[in-house]
Amino acid sequence: MSKPKILIIGAGAVGLAQGYHLSTGAEITYLVRPGRKPAFVAPKRLYDYKANTLRTFESYRVIESPREVSSETFFCVFDTLDGATARSDSGRSTLSAVGDLIRDHADTFVVFDAVGLDMKDYYASTMGISKDRLLLGLSMLAHQPTDKISAPPAANQEHATQADLLYSSLSGDQGLMISKSNPVHAAAFMEVYGKNSLLGVSYVPPINEEMLLTMTIAVMVGWHAHGWGPLQGFIDNSDLWSLTIKAQKEILALPRYGWLGYFMSFIMGSYLTAKLHLSTEAQAQPLVYHEFNKFHHGAKVLQQDLDFLQDLVEQGEKEKHKMTAVKRLIQAAEKVKADK
Repeated sequence: MSKPKILIIGAGAVGLAQGYHLSTGAEITYLVRPGRKPAFVAPKRLYDYKANTLRTFESYRVIESPREVSSETFFCVFDTLDGATARSDSGRSTLSAVGDLIRDHADTFVVFDAVGLDMKDYYASTMGISKDRLLLGLSMLAHQPTDKISAPPAANQEHATQADLLYSSLSGDQGLMISKSNPVHAAAFMEVYGKNSLLGVSYVPPINEEMLLTMTIAVMVGWHAHGWGPLQGFIDNSDLWSLTIKAQKEILALPRYGWLGYFMSFIMGSYLTAKLHLSTEAQAQPLVYHEFNKFHHGAKVLQQDLDFLQDLVEQGEKEKHKMTAVKRLIQAAEKVKADK
């Protein structure tokens, strides 16, 4: 029996790490920007932090336009664009073209990991598909080689330096968390992913997906304003940590997150927020978590994070909702950004 086909938008660190693990159960095709195909010629070498080993990925193909596969039917699309890129002119054009490719194939669904306000609505309208064909996916941590993220002392240095990308799985040997907003699509994706013997898929908690993301983004923006370093140092910065918790409370209490968000705004105080993020930091080891987040949320997706919070501020103020702490948090982070 032939394998199902998966189209992955973007062949960066997340795209390659996810494609490698999906390739046991699926035929992988990468869609990259025109002129970029030569940069992604197989094989690619992936360093697995937790196994301290180098893995080789060569069973994939690369295209530069959806027109190249217009006669094919895909099991699903895995989009790895960040929120700011997805909403850029080039991102919108790419998503629209992929929508044209899959629109009439009703069983083809889309897994996306872009962060932003009303992102599922944006994907549905841009791709011209129904929202029940869209699933949020939260990936394991993956990055390109950089001297800004230290290799663990116990790492096989030869393997690490040969890698085209490096990754660290989520808790419980999970490569991805996926929403269950469409249980049939989620289960089908989990089955294909599970064909590999290394990592599995777990479900995102069954509450408002966007609300879950806001809690992470608020902490990342506050951490950036702090200047990064180990998470405990940020938590010990009483003024900035307190501001971050107040901003999180304001966001969770927005009417868009309903009664559950309002309830969570009281529950997710300093202690539980710190416990949650310290646990994530520990689970990422041996990857140096604060260095990864400085590289990722302090640079690559910083604008995405700031835009997300600013959009929440604007919506909150339209509804006469107090957003003082969120605005102060954005200002603190933008000052650090401007000073660099």
